[in-house]
Amino acid sequence: MNNTKFNFAAVISIIVLLLYSYVVFMGMVYWKDGHIVLGLICSILLIAVVLACVVVMCKARATRWKKLGNIGQFLFGGIILMALIISSMPFAHFFNLLSKQKEINQSFEQSYTYATQINKAYTNYVETRKDKTREFLNNLDVTKGKDNPKLYRDVFAMPGSGSHSDKINRMITSLERTLLPDVLIKANEQNATRLKEGSKMSVWNVAMPNYINSMNEGVNKNVNTYTELSKKAHGYKGDNNSEPFKYEEFSNQNLKLKSMLTTMSMPSIISIIAALLCFGFMLLPYYLVEQDLAAGTSRRNKSFPTARPTQAMNYGGRVRRSRINERKQRYNY
Repeated sequence: MNNTKFNFAAVISIIVLLLYSYVVFMGMVYWKDGHIVLGLICSILLIAVVLACVVVMCKARATRWKKLGNIGQFLFGGIILMALIISSMPFAHFFNLLSKQKEINQSFEQSYTYATQINKAYTNYVETRKDKTREFLNNLDVTKGKDNPKLYRDVFAMPGSGSHSDKINRMITSLERTLLPDVLIKANEQNATRLKEGSKMSVWNVAMPNYINSMNEGVNKNVNTYTELSKKAHGYKGDNNSEPFKYEEFSNQNLKLKSMLTTMSMPSIISIIAALLCFGFMLLPYYLVEQDLAAGTSRRNKSFPTARPTQAMNYGGRVRRSRINERKQRYNY
């Protein structure tokens, strides 16, 4: 029964250690902005150190190693405590993220919404710029270049047949194709499909930080592409007054989200209590090892006392000694 209790305690301790290490792993991944390898290394190292120390402590207490003694056992217990103190920061960090899960999910959904709206924002920019260009050209045509005769000649003296309205339409079409080429439209559709694959995520999903980074990289790449196109595109000769495309909504929201996920805050009371409980469960096999192994062995030794001569044995011994004495007297030796 005692061995059963000891084995059951070891199983509980290992399960608690694995759960604790998983929380530490998640906290490291979020703290280091999606660095999964670093989180794995820290978790495996924590498991190895704690298990090794617990095994040594249990072995020393069960066999009463004289070389280690109680001070050595306390020393290994201190190593476990130190490992838990160091790992309590990412542990507490993930606990804090769980307490803010609703706020984080809302911020993530807002970032996702802004990421999916960039194409729409750029399309609106293209339409607005087309409308302003058309309005300016129509006004230039109506006034016959009264305010700027040179620009009037440069714009409407372009080669090609047709009226001024036809020339304006061709300039607007050319502007649209420059700002929004067909290749870019197909790329936008692919980006939208890729974004949709990770639209529903929670804090428990270890892929969330890397997805946010991927989303940020994709959106920034698109913004840079759109900005460069808007700078180079011209609706007519001498058109250099249009403002380039800007999209700051996503970048501002994403910085806020990443700050929430990566900023290490002070441990909460709940996370401290949880860490202390984990420490107690990890040492559960050590608490039971003396009763189950060392003390149990002592009880078994006490239950088998040294055999003593029985009355029958004493009687047989007296008979044998008397016969030997008779022989000595008979043969005089």
